[in-house]
Amino acid sequence: MKRLLTILLILLFLIGCTYDPTEHEDTKKLDLYAFSIGKADALLVRTLDAAIMIDAGEHGDGERLVEKLRELGVEKLDFLILTHFDKDHIGGADTVIENLPVDRIVLPGYEKDSKQYSQLLAALAQTDAEVSYLLQDLSLTFGELELSIWVSPVPFDGKSDNEQSLITKILYQGKSYLFMGDAVGKELEKLVFGTRNLTCDVLKLPHHGVYDENTFALMAAAMPSHVIICDSVKNPADAETLQAMELVDPVILQTKAGDVHLTVSEGVIRIGE
Repeated sequence: MKRLLTILLILLFLIGCTYDPTEHEDTKKLDLYAFSIGKADALLVRTLDAAIMIDAGEHGDGERLVEKLRELGVEKLDFLILTHFDKDHIGGADTVIENLPVDRIVLPGYEKDSKQYSQLLAALAQTDAEVSYLLQDLSLTFGELELSIWVSPVPFDGKSDNEQSLITKILYQGKSYLFMGDAVGKELEKLVFGTRNLTCDVLKLPHHGVYDENTFALMAAAMPSHVIICDSVKNPADAETLQAMELVDPVILQTKAGDVHLTVSEGVIRIGE
């Protein structure tokens, strides 16, 4: 009997030594990061099933973004969405593509004559990723995550890249996330007064918090509990934009104060966990 008891105690000790608490962490959660890289967009949505990046900042941000992704344990992107071809959204994309495997890259269905766009094309020519120029909406699922990408309802006039922004909406475990790129002007007007369902729990505000005549209408249509603004100390969100958000009184998170990190688990949104 003493021998049996001794064996049991040894087994319990060995189990305790090999116990890894990370194996019991909540795997059914979503992490959302908005990286602080100045007045530019670079966001990451990650669940157990997928790592999705939306935009990649300016050219000088590329190496820093790759480093941040690796620090977070992201060694591969399932999806890279480039909302439009302004330099503060695609500038770092070539570096990300050249340094991390990407399964699929989605871009809007127009072209641009710029140094950053040329650098992006060169990186796309060398990647094994599936590359799609969207001319119509796209919907996909990654496990429990539902991903929808909407094309701009405004024809490209050769001038306003912002109005060509792809809009991304993510649904995961009862919470919704809406990423507006730099949608302004006619595109924003058509979105807020059209048939799109803009309601969301977390809204990535368009155009770095620059005020638009339809900002109030966007807040009324979206009714978010949390708003992310990709701004900077040098170029903060407009005071009129912040005033418009008083309509729904959300938690406001600005990248001018540093990286934004939201964790969502069991229907609860937490900041910085």
